[in-house]
Amino acid sequence: MLAGRPLRTDCSLEDTSRYADRIWFLNPAWLRADHRRFTLDFTSLQPPMAEVAKRLFYALLMQDTPPGELPISVSSIRTYYSCLRRFLLWTEARGRTLAQLTGEDLDDYHREVVALRLSAGAIKRHRRAVRMLWAYRSRLTDYLEQDPLRRTAWQAWVRAHSRRPRENLTDRIPEPVLGPLLTWALRWVDDFADDVLAARAERNDIDNRPPAGPDPLAALHALLDDYRRRRQPLPAAPPNLALARRHPEASPSSSYLARLVGFPERRLTKGVASRRMIAEAARELGVDTDCPLTHVVQGRLEGSPWLQRVSYYEAARLERLLQVSCWTMIAYLSGMRDSEIKHLQRGCVSVQRDPGGQIYRYRLNSLAFKGEDAHGAKATWVVTAPVARAVAVLERLQPEGQPYLFAKPPSSPSHRQRQDPHHVPNSNTTNRDLAALITWINTYCAARQRPDRVPRVNGHPPHLTTRQFRRTLAWFIARRPGGTIAGALQYRHQGIQMFEGYAGTSDSGFRNEVEAEQALARGQYLAGVSTDNNRPTLTGPAGAEAEERLAEFARHTVFDGQVVTDEARLRRILARHDPHLYPGTFITCVYDPDRALCRKSTGPADMPTLADCQPLACRNAALTASNRSALTDHLASLDTTLAEGDRLAPYIRHRLEAQRRETAAFLARLDPESTL
Repeated sequence: MLAGRPLRTDCSLEDTSRYADRIWFLNPAWLRADHRRFTLDFTSLQPPMAEVAKRLFYALLMQDTPPGELPISVSSIRTYYSCLRRFLLWTEARGRTLAQLTGEDLDDYHREVVALRLSAGAIKRHRRAVRMLWAYRSRLTDYLEQDPLRRTAWQAWVRAHSRRPRENLTDRIPEPVLGPLLTWALRWVDDFADDVLAARAERNDIDNRPPAGPDPLAALHALLDDYRRRRQPLPAAPPNLALARRHPEASPSSSYLARLVGFPERRLTKGVASRRMIAEAARELGVDTDCPLTHVVQGRLEGSPWLQRVSYYEAARLERLLQVSCWTMIAYLSGMRDSEIKHLQRGCVSVQRDPGGQIYRYRLNSLAFKGEDAHGAKATWVVTAPVARAVAVLERLQPEGQPYLFAKPPSSPSHRQRQDPHHVPNSNTTNRDLAALITWINTYCAARQRPDRVPRVNGHPPHLTTRQFRRTLAWFIARRPGGTIAGALQYRHQGIQMFEGYAGTSDSGFRNEVEAEQALARGQYLAGVSTDNNRPTLTGPAGAEAEERLAEFARHTVFDGQVVTDEARLRRILARHDPHLYPGTFITCVYDPDRALCRKSTGPADMPTLADCQPLACRNAALTASNRSALTDHLASLDTTLAEGDRLAPYIRHRLEAQRRETAAFLARLDPESTL
């Protein structure tokens, strides 16, 4: 069944599914490292309909497409099968073949799908799956006799949804949630990682410990004597183990004691003597609350150890939390998709240094899949130092022979059960790990009365998905808000770095997402300014023209005395009546391409090139009150710097003096009575 598809290197065509099989396994054709289980299960269909489905999906897998149809990926094939199976079961329930379905039947099914209140994208997939039974009719023995898209109900739905703006509908992560989440993720990477890795190493040492001599009883006796010398309580089984559930009172963990002496538990506890020895030591020393490791916690949180100790049974959980914390830092501070992050491999970070050896740029290398073939394409992202530190932690977390940084940790039970040593979990697993991280943060904060917990959203714990991080970063770069996030991150620096190095592919879309958010933020700002009768008048070379454009824009943004706040409506207004005003820190650009000093002959003529802005010389410059204040503050900062001019290199001092003269002259032209 997969003869027309490239296969994973660990799979052979002879071992893949055959046409006669009732279940087709598509995983060998899924080439990405983040594995998913893809199957086409025909057992729920009656033989006639199962044969129709087999013939259709055989054509799709072989990429035997009729004119006008495009090949689709393995994951899309699996998605369309779910949609098609629903329609075929619906047809079976009516006791008809596909050829017997009338146009009214197709309209009825379409209304049933719409009534499910699915997203527009899901409804489109259901519609396309049904239409395949007409488009691929030359490959089928039973097929639709008419094109569903020619039906009135189907066409009406298209007309109703064709005018919807193509915007990203993924929910953003609220700033009150994102702030503490990023703060704790950074703590895990920078402050807690060494303790987690040390605990993991000690746990591995215990698991791989050889027998302490030939006699299990003698080894146990020596171990218990050591506990007596240190006056240390015996380790206890954690509450989630079967032994602790059978005995609610604290009882020593014989399995952990067996690991400490290097023997299987059955050899240590099969006799009465060993159980009596453990019971006597427990009565003498008491029983601890868990199985603490000997590692002394080094990480500090506000001057105190972040944990008093690490339990043997907690080490694996801490590994997963550390890994998802690294994922959080990389996802939010790079703009990468989850699939791109999951393909990070050891050695993926490269650095560039200046002549003095200082690092000035980090590059992150991975694979991009958006718009590419099944193998993906090599891509590079320019990232910040916290991302590089997260990658370094991941390289220490994975064993030397594991190339993928987000493969399941060796301590994971699922890792030990899988034959594939390079298994990388998919986004659903990462979503669950994000929920586990938030739960840990809130439990930790509640136990210590800390205020920096992750707050609830609408009365419920926040439910985050991998798609939200990239979306939220684009929004924050465009808005650059105040508060917790802006205090911890420099979004302008973040945006410049990623735009400079986001090499992904032309379909990566991150720049477009940010620009769309910037346009909406600009529209919201202009709508508010243009209708504010109490704002100061804009001044500067283009101040009068700016006022005219704002007055014209206000005519389109006020309806029934109310300013438009609906995002979709404001996007449409801005697309039709854009005043081409671009607010900035030092000036507001009143863009006119004939006067613009920033315009390049090869660049777009409908917007300014802000990187080449010459605000003090351009006739497109207008100033708000905040612009004038920023220029005045900048002039004062230049004066402070030049006051210690002897410490500056001659060229730098010369450039700063020239900038000071130009800024003072610009402000003097605006206010001739100024003494600047």
